[in-house]
Amino acid sequence: MINHPNPANFIESSTEYGALGKTLVALSNLEFTHDEFIFKMHETYLDLSLRLSKKFPRQFDEKTDFLVNAVLNIQKLRRVPIFQTGEMNLLWLQYQLDEIYRFRSNIAHGSIFFSESKENCIYWTFERFTQKKDKIWTRKAVKISNVYLSCVHYTASLLKHYLVRLINCLDESSCWETEYQTDKIIRQNRIILAELFDFGVFFDENGWLDPFPPLGPVE
Repeated sequence: MINHPNPANFIESSTEYGALGKTLVALSNLEFTHDEFIFKMHETYLDLSLRLSKKFPRQFDEKTDFLVNAVLNIQKLRRVPIFQTGEMNLLWLQYQLDEIYRFRSNIAHGSIFFSESKENCIYWTFERFTQKKDKIWTRKAVKISNVYLSCVHYTASLLKHYLVRLINCLDESSCWETEYQTDKIIRQNRIILAELFDFGVFFDENGWLDPFPPLGPVE
């Protein structure tokens, strides 16, 4: 490895790529957790895993198909919701993973350069060579903003946490139903505390209720 002659200058000049770097970290964490889920499936449901894929899924579309079919075939995995509202939508999951991994390929197998900055928004141009169906290679360029990167980061992080819950379910280290019932009790208690506070039964002089996270969109 060649030592950089001025590391401080590199660090200063790379600040404009912060959103890109943070998104790449989220994408890498998602892919690793996806692979971890596949390994856990082979540990706990080997026969089913070999039916779903004769070899370890290496391509992104193979990984996604494996995940979706695993959830479809294992009842307890179907009970694990994607969203806090309890929603389970495997078609949405398929589309989101396809889009995210397609975006990751653009970053990993192409050229990235700073394009322009305007209205508090930075745009990069991602350029790569792609192969069409007629086996002809062509150059393709896509412009991406840091606003879009925020959506990619948020979605990748959400899907990673979903995969972690699936892994814990396979490992039987946690149960979503138990967590859900506990969450219901916490919400009910918070409603009671809020009512007591409104009626002046007690006063929250120390502000100890403030640290509580906000309630989800669906009660």
